[in-house]
Amino acid sequence: MTAHLIGLDVGTSAIKAVRFDLEGGEIASASRTVEVQAPRPGWAEQDMEAVWSRAQEAIREVLERTGAAEQVAAIGIAGQGDGAWMIDAEGRPVAPAPLWNDGRAAKVVDRWEASGALARLYERGGTHLWPGTQAALLAWFVDNEPDLLEDVATVMCSKDWIRYRLTGTIGTDETDGSIPFMDLASRTLEAGQLDILGLSGLADRLPAVQRSHDVVGGVSRTAGDATGLRPGTPVVAGLLDVAANALGAGAIDSGQAIVTLGTTALSAIVLDVPAFAAKGIGASACHAPARRWLRILGTMAGTTNLDWYLGTAGEVLGHEAAREQRDVFSLLEETIEQAAPGAGGVIYHPYLQGERVPFVAPQARAAFMGLSSATTRADLARAVSEGVAFAVRHCFEAVDASVSDVRLTGGGNRSHAWSQILADVTGATMKVPAGDQCGALGAAMVAGVGIGLFPDYESAVERCVRLERVHKPAPALRALYDDRYGLYLELVDDMRPFWPRHA
Repeated sequence: MTAHLIGLDVGTSAIKAVRFDLEGGEIASASRTVEVQAPRPGWAEQDMEAVWSRAQEAIREVLERTGAAEQVAAIGIAGQGDGAWMIDAEGRPVAPAPLWNDGRAAKVVDRWEASGALARLYERGGTHLWPGTQAALLAWFVDNEPDLLEDVATVMCSKDWIRYRLTGTIGTDETDGSIPFMDLASRTLEAGQLDILGLSGLADRLPAVQRSHDVVGGVSRTAGDATGLRPGTPVVAGLLDVAANALGAGAIDSGQAIVTLGTTALSAIVLDVPAFAAKGIGASACHAPARRWLRILGTMAGTTNLDWYLGTAGEVLGHEAAREQRDVFSLLEETIEQAAPGAGGVIYHPYLQGERVPFVAPQARAAFMGLSSATTRADLARAVSEGVAFAVRHCFEAVDASVSDVRLTGGGNRSHAWSQILADVTGATMKVPAGDQCGALGAAMVAGVGIGLFPDYESAVERCVRLERVHKPAPALRALYDDRYGLYLELVDDMRPFWPRHA
């Protein structure tokens, strides 16, 4: 029988199971929502057993719809990174898992910032820690719930928990293990990083680090009964969702990058050396292929800006769409394209939620600059799209890497106009992958490499990744956008003293 692969994408709000053929074609998928609990202000955590239950349901639905569980050759898992998924010696959850966006450890991070620990750690691993990182959360438990921590045998990440429930084996992979305890060059855990943070006593709670494609076990009989999978089906170590998205979109070589246009715009640039330009911001991680690393910068600017525009300045578009029985986003596309490049002289700062990279300014706010009596609604729509593109270019230039090939994912990639603006502003070719399951596909490709269905990652990408469309930068617009981008940066510098005063 023809072999198939299952990719499981364990997201923050949803878990997706997707069955693929060996050409990357989606055979069937299923999704389950997962509740994020906030027992206190600023906290974000999940019930670990509930996450496993939703994963079971998603896998079982895919198999019920497609049958032939024996045809599934292997399973790969991608997952939300960071957080603290803690189990005891019997493999039972010790507490709900605090997530990557949990804020309880903010004072821990402030303390490390003041002591210089964060700067020293950055020099070792290229990541500026935030409250939801595993290190910060462990330090919070040391300070606030030491008795609970006594019961913890292993602290892992989300995909590691699902891997454990599928196979009974414990471990993590190089991509998830990168933040923050690994030496990225050697791709091994480094005890000195624990020492910097005062966490050396917890070294024995960290799982062994394996390659993403290492086969770590087979589906247990219990897990097979719960999911419908054939017992013994190989499971690989899996990988961080950012790395899975990059792989599933085909970004594995230096000079390539992935931009995920979601609520925020996350850029992950592929490097062939673990270089940490843009000091003190962003994160760095191993990529799944050997001798490849990811420099990760998540600007706060994303689709939120267009949502805001449609709800306020562009509200009339919604009325027009309803009257004409049209999709409002297709109408927005037309509106953006009505304005000439440069948005009639209007520049937009897309800082509705502050900014975290490539500069840290939580009090930053959005603004239009250059309005005149000649400014049109189309100019404003285009300015918003160009503003987010300027923020993405700012991230690329902060990394000081030559990026020529960008794989564009996330909901924003459906906009042809915005995709072209990103190409023109950054000077990089924007390639939109076919399908919208890059994370699950990346997880499935890792599984295929692990069991030898693909000899290497290059072969997996060549065989499985297809492009829906390509947007090349227009040479005639380069000078215009270089000039507009320069003004955008000057205005950032001018506004930075104003933002805290205004707040």
